[in-house]
Amino acid sequence: MALKNFYIFIIGQFVSQFGSRMTSYGFTLWIYKTTNSVFYTSLVTLCYLVPEILFNFIAGTLSDKWDKKTVLKVSDSFAGVLSFATLILLVFGKLKFQYVFIINILLGIADSFQAPTSEVIISLIVSKKDYIKTSGIRSFFKSFLDIFVPILSVSIYALWGLKVIILIDLITFIFTYLTLIIFVKIPKLQIFDKKESFINDFILGIKYLLSMKDILALIFFMGFINLVYGIYSTALAPMVLLRNGNNDFQLGIVTSMIGIAGLVGSMLLKFFPKFKNYSVLLTNIMIFSFGVCNFSLGIGKSYIIWVIGIFLGNILVPLLLANVDYLTRVRIPIELQGRVFSARNTIQYLFLPVGIFLSGFLNDFIFYPIIKGNFSLLENLSFLGENSQELSIALLYILIGFLGIVGSIIFRNNKNFKELDKIDI
Repeated sequence: MALKNFYIFIIGQFVSQFGSRMTSYGFTLWIYKTTNSVFYTSLVTLCYLVPEILFNFIAGTLSDKWDKKTVLKVSDSFAGVLSFATLILLVFGKLKFQYVFIINILLGIADSFQAPTSEVIISLIVSKKDYIKTSGIRSFFKSFLDIFVPILSVSIYALWGLKVIILIDLITFIFTYLTLIIFVKIPKLQIFDKKESFINDFILGIKYLLSMKDILALIFFMGFINLVYGIYSTALAPMVLLRNGNNDFQLGIVTSMIGIAGLVGSMLLKFFPKFKNYSVLLTNIMIFSFGVCNFSLGIGKSYIIWVIGIFLGNILVPLLLANVDYLTRVRIPIELQGRVFSARNTIQYLFLPVGIFLSGFLNDFIFYPIIKGNFSLLENLSFLGENSQELSIALLYILIGFLGIVGSIIFRNNKNFKELDKIDI
C-alpha cells in the first residue's frame, strides 16, 4: 500500500498529540484549581504558545540540517522526560504552578522542532498526488482531538486527578517512540552542505520565502484568519454564558461543533473536485465562514442558531487547509521546507495571540464602556442584547464578521495572491 508508511507515522503522531493535549488540558484545570485565577490559567497557555512560535525560525533551519527521525526522537524524548518529572513532583506533592510555567516553556521549545520536522517528513513519504488526501486525514485526526480530548481530560481529572492524565501521556509517548524507531521509514536525503553556517542557512530560508510573493501572500492570508479566529474563539465562552444564563451544557455543545464540523468536512474532502482558481476558492470559503459563523453568533440568541452557524462556518475549513497545504508543499522544494515552513508558522501564528489580546481589549475597554454610557441611545439595537455586556459582545462578533469578509475580498484582489492560480499551470 503506497501510503502505509504515512499511516503508521500519522497514527503515531496522533497518539502523541492525544497524550500531549490531555496533559495541556490537565495543566489548565490544575492551575485554575490551585490558583483560582483566570490570569494564571491563560498565562500557562501563553508560556507554551510564545516559545513555540518564536523558536520556529531556529528549529526549521536546524531540522533541515539534521536527520529528521533523530530530531523527532530527541524532541519526543525531551517531552517524555518533562512529563515524567511532572509526575514525580505530583506524587511527592512538590508541584507548584511556577514549575508548570517552566515546564510549558520547555515543551513549547521542544514542539517548535517537532512541527516543522513532521511537515517535511510528510513531504518525503507522500507523493504529490496524495497531498490533498493526506491533508484530509490529518484534518480528521485533528478534529477528533478537538472533540474528545476536552471531554476525556475533564472526566479523568474529575475522577482520578492530574497524575493519571500524565501517566496516560507517558504511555502514549512510549507507543509513539517505538512506532517511530521500528516501523516508520524516512528516506535519507542530503538536503544541503552541512558545512554551511547556521546563520547563512537561516538567512537563505528567509530570503527564499520573501522571494515567493504568492506564498508570502498566502501566509499573510492565513495570519489574517488567525487574527480573526483569536478574537472569535476568546470571546466565544463569555458570549454563550452571558446570553444563556451560564448554561455549561449548552456551552459544551456549542464549542464541540467546531470539532464536529471539522470531522465532517474532512470526510467530505474526497468528494470535492480539484480546483484551479485557488485565490477564489480560498477567499470564498472564508467569506462564507466569516459571514455565517460570526453573524449567527452576533445576531442569534438561541444556542441552536449558534450551533448551526458554527457548524456551517467550519465545515469547509478542512477544504481550505488541504489546498493551502498542497500549494505550499508543491511550491517549496523539500530541501528548504523545514526553514520555510518554520518561517511560515512564525508569521501566521503570531497573529493568533494578537487576536486573543484584541478580543478582551476591544470588548472590555472599547465596546463595553461606550455602550454602557450610551445604552439608552441604542434602543434600536436591543434585539442584539438585553444589557450593555450582551450588546457589546454581539457587536464585536458582527464587527469581526465584516472585517473577515472585507479582508478576504482585499486578499482576493491582491496581485500576488492571484499568482496562486498559476501554480498548476
